[in-house]
Amino acid sequence: MLRVERHLLGPRWYLLGQRVHEYQLGLAILAANGVLLASELVGVSRATEASALLGGWLVVKDWRDLFPGKRDTAAHRRIGIHRPPADPPEPR
Repeated sequence: MLRVERHLLGPRWYLLGQRVHEYQLGLAILAANGVLLASELVGVSRATEASALLGGWLVVKDWRDLFPGKRDTAAHRRIGIHRPPADPPEPR
């Protein structure tokens, strides 16, 4: 079901055989927040603000993966925004 693969640029997560990028998780959190707020199931609170910040952070730090030409070119070795490594890996 959930599988983690080691990779030169950082761990690769797979759910049900599909690669999961951090920006996808961030967008899902933001969408869920929006639906809950729009349907008035929850109100604006510290929890909704924190989840919005988390979702936004996941999108910002993994922004390169939003674009196919830049996807999988950044190293996931630090907590901050992912950056290309100093010595890029050899093409496959």
